[in-house]
Amino acid sequence: MSREEGAGLHANSVKGISSMTAEEAFRLLFPDSGILAEVEWLRLAGGHRLRGTMAGKRRSSMLGGSQEFADYRPYAPGDDIRRLDWNVYGRTGRAYIRQYWDEQELHATMYVDGSLSMTFSGGAASTKLQVALRLASLISYAALAGEDRVEVRLFDQTGMADSLPPLHGRPSFMKLYRFMAEYYSGGVHSRRESRENGNASHSATRTTQSAVSDLSMPFREPGALPRRPGVSWLFTDAMFEKGIEETLLTLAAAGQRVVWVQLLSPEEVHPSWVGELNLIDSELATGKEVAVSERLLKQYRNEVAAYKDKLRNLCSERGAAYSFVDTSMPMQQIIRELVAQQGVLVR
Repeated sequence: MSREEGAGLHANSVKGISSMTAEEAFRLLFPDSGILAEVEWLRLAGGHRLRGTMAGKRRSSMLGGSQEFADYRPYAPGDDIRRLDWNVYGRTGRAYIRQYWDEQELHATMYVDGSLSMTFSGGAASTKLQVALRLASLISYAALAGEDRVEVRLFDQTGMADSLPPLHGRPSFMKLYRFMAEYYSGGVHSRRESRENGNASHSATRTTQSAVSDLSMPFREPGALPRRPGVSWLFTDAMFEKGIEETLLTLAAAGQRVVWVQLLSPEEVHPSWVGELNLIDSELATGKEVAVSERLLKQYRNEVAAYKDKLRNLCSERGAAYSFVDTSMPMQQIIRELVAQQGVLVR
């Protein structure tokens, strides 16, 4: 492949996206509604019993008014006599109250990385951002169908870019879908077009470069963290120089159980380009001429595999779940693999 072909392939992968309408983005992101039936009965793993204030379908550590029996305790003055177990009273002559598990909602937050590297498709039919938004929406649908609360926070190279306040109940799902589509049609891609046209200043580029290299920066912003304990899903390609461990610690300190979903395209995992190439930094639109040999490709693939293992081990050490997604995989297969992984999605 020539240098010109290497430079052009990446640019063409996002051509025209910045001018999309929200309706066009909606159809592009969510072409098949049939998959909703597959995820409707899935539930998000919370990692532990949860305390909450709103009724849901998830057992908490509080005793309350669900129909799932928990234990007995002796009757005390003031107790609701409707909770008396008359069968036990008939056998023992003692009054006992039946206690039930209180069913509480889980609070789930979807963090989606919308930085410019996520707009790369790299041999797949969809960009990493498309797959991330689609997958985050399906996970959110499963949570909403289970009467859990879901909020969405989108971040990019400049910080937290947009957010959707907590939603509850299946009817709110369409609001979430349209929010995702509107972001995709008018968000990060407009900034890409601006930078490629040379409108960004040199000082702005330096600031962006600093932000891109540190994942923790968006999570330091006021209001970036969930207000309630729960589970946070993070969808990203993890192309950051630093801040990954700090982000895991920050979310854990906020009472979050983290599910880290790393998305990479086929060409990022197993590139096949050989020759004199001009490799373009998708974040800064700067190029670098490189002579790529089979030996260099093998070394690169080994480095990618080692980085994935490093992320997996880091997540395990910090009590987070790690999942890898090849963006060329069908969405149904991605969901099935998440279900097969312990502590992520459950039927």
